[in-house]
Amino acid sequence: MKCAKLESFLPDLVFDPTRVPSTVRDHLHACPACRKELETVQAELQSTMRLLDDWKTSEPSPYFDVRLTARLHEAKQTEPAGFLERLRIRLTYGGNLQLRPVLAATLALVLTVGGGSYLGFVGMNSTSGQHRVTSATIHDLQILDANDQTIQQLNAFDDDDSAAGTPATSGMAATNGTATNGSVPSR
Repeated sequence: MKCAKLESFLPDLVFDPTRVPSTVRDHLHACPACRKELETVQAELQSTMRLLDDWKTSEPSPYFDVRLTARLHEAKQTEPAGFLERLRIRLTYGGNLQLRPVLAATLALVLTVGGGSYLGFVGMNSTSGQHRVTSATIHDLQILDANDQTIQQLNAFDDDDSAAGTPATSGMAATNGTATNGSVPSR
């Protein structure tokens, strides 16, 4: 057994040596350093007990009971504090400890409901301005429907190709006096 393990058994060795395993007792008989440490702890405990035996409490003043009775009488005669003052005293000094969990739960409920309502109102306002997400094809078709000029340019391009019978050589076609390269302008 290691000496470090013996430290955890020191209180049992001092107060009830029968509870200690036999390996600890064997180590204690074989190790003079551990035996010395046990003797030191026992000596400190005995000196502490002697000090407690010699300790005398001070006697209270002979007028203590009279003063206490007078103060209690004064406290009974004073006018009770207002409702808010009594509530503050109860909450501050814990006059009614069962009231604190109820108040904490009520406050948590109020904060949860209030915060949820606020987020609900904010959420309703922010979702009204958002658009649904659509695919790229539908988005392009919506752009084409909305852009009349693009449709006119495409129709003119189709008319030029069918009239000439040959595709444009460089991919450029003249429509309404403007040159395009076949791409569809976006908004």
